[in-house]
Amino acid sequence: MHHKFVIYPFAAIVGQDLMKKALLVNAVDPAVGGVLIKGDKGTGKSTAVRALADLLGEIRVVQGCPFQCHPENKRLMCKTCQERLERDGKLPWSEKKMEIVDMPLSATEDMVIGSINIKKALKEGSKALEPGLLARANRNVLYIDEVNLLDDYLVNILLDAAAMGVNVVEREGISLYHPARFILIGTMNPEEGELRPQIMDRFGLSVEITALSSAEERLQVLENRRLFDQDPYAFEQKYRCGQDSIREAVFRARENLPRTGLSREMLLKIVELTSSLGIKTHRADIVMEKTSRVLAALEGRDQVLEKDIKEAAFLALTHRMRQDPLQRGERLTRERIEELLPPEQGEEQQREHRQEAGTADDIQPVERTGSLQAGLSRLAGAVNGRGRDSCRTESNRGQFVKARPNSDPGSLAVEATLRRAVSQTGRLEVLPEHLMEKVRVSRGKALYLLLMDTSSSMRMERKIKLAKTLSWHLLQQSYQKKNRVGLMVFRGEEVRLLVPPTGDVLKIEEALQTLPTGGKTPLTPALYRALELAGREREARPVIVVISDGKANVFLGEGLEQDLALIADKITPEASFVLVNTESSRRSPGVLEMMAKTLNAPHFYLEDILQTG
Repeated sequence: MHHKFVIYPFAAIVGQDLMKKALLVNAVDPAVGGVLIKGDKGTGKSTAVRALADLLGEIRVVQGCPFQCHPENKRLMCKTCQERLERDGKLPWSEKKMEIVDMPLSATEDMVIGSINIKKALKEGSKALEPGLLARANRNVLYIDEVNLLDDYLVNILLDAAAMGVNVVEREGISLYHPARFILIGTMNPEEGELRPQIMDRFGLSVEITALSSAEERLQVLENRRLFDQDPYAFEQKYRCGQDSIREAVFRARENLPRTGLSREMLLKIVELTSSLGIKTHRADIVMEKTSRVLAALEGRDQVLEKDIKEAAFLALTHRMRQDPLQRGERLTRERIEELLPPEQGEEQQREHRQEAGTADDIQPVERTGSLQAGLSRLAGAVNGRGRDSCRTESNRGQFVKARPNSDPGSLAVEATLRRAVSQTGRLEVLPEHLMEKVRVSRGKALYLLLMDTSSSMRMERKIKLAKTLSWHLLQQSYQKKNRVGLMVFRGEEVRLLVPPTGDVLKIEEALQTLPTGGKTPLTPALYRALELAGREREARPVIVVISDGKANVFLGEGLEQDLALIADKITPEASFVLVNTESSRRSPGVLEMMAKTLNAPHFYLEDILQTG
């Protein structure tokens, strides 16, 4: 069948079998909970998701309902449909194909949860909701490309709706709800930053894909794309049989799924596997059970086998194994799954595996004792206070907090406008001077620039380990708050930007493992260079964290005082500093203390960080 446009056929996707399997599992059983697809740009993530649309089945929806409510199941109905069902005994329905609803990164709160129906408010004086993306996504697929770049506030809204299966709207004098059950599919490039663990856990399955390495497969991708661009309708026809075959397999699996059994033995294997791997969330067990049944149904079987459990584990546990990208624990592999679920496994072997799973290597530079952790927390508090982590700034996409007068509002606050018009004129007549705009706020982002001394005087093992540990802790804070971090090092006559500002904190962690040391200490040239970099920042407030022993012996001018004057002239109101002195107060040469006064910056000695809280 010809459409206004042709979507690249699912059957024509070359390779990437794991990604295709994860998508098909969700097409068979939406209750699996969606899938997160990680991969480099240009690896076919978006193509595969959009191709899934042709394989989705049809659903029954209440006619005329904007929320696509189920015509028979009260739990899947809005309040209006529930009242109609109680009054009339049944609801008129029709069938419609499931669709993929795109969530743009520029989406606002109104676009997601819904907004006031202005026409009804002005003409009828009634308060009604204009449905948003969550209404369209109900019983469909909600697709977020580059999900790791989505605004935090919108992510929280999605998590609440996904957890409850309901979108609750309380704003502008309106309080209502509607069902919001959807398959959440996200794609992302890990180079642009990771997702928070609680967000990743919301995705039932997760796969990591890479570009195809086989020359034959890459050639097939090239040929397929050329033919598709040349004549998309002919290309669609070429893969019609393959597409029909996949669609039939999905529909057949749906029919067979209620009859697909899972023995207690298989359930025990699921629990044993998640326990052995130290998986903390119970959602993992539930998703594995659902996924293994779907995998069996897709193969036409009515019983789950151990191979289904193993495949489900690889799809459902990978993103739950390593929830903090700064902790390089054991990554889940098929070999590890085979090791934990061998054909015959005695109780003693199970106990050994549990012990092995709980002893992942800790590669953090310094052991986190209670006193060090307390000191690190004090340091992080000072650094975060200098950035924009804790402040809230006005934004066109943040949370609606109040309304203010504006004759040309970017976002109209309807109820506040109507109230103002009625209070000033005594009737429902809206004039330009009555208009009120919505004021939204969002948490600002920060840029942390780690400026690390790697000169000869820092060669002491304890100093460099401490410097790495401090950096590590700040990286963790930045990862959780989705800020950017850069790394500069200085030694000898050289000041190097080792890692440009990035959201991928693993790049900095890897650079910290192999820091070169030696040479003199160009402390003030490094500060000057860091200020130059900070001066080019336009999106966030830079915080320069200096980690050094203060034994400066290379200068910009004639000496320290002249250099401090040059640096003071270079400082902008946006940039701020935090100074970490790796010497104790008794051994410090006093340079960093002088800088702290000049820069109006907090200064920490070694014992400030190591002392108990």
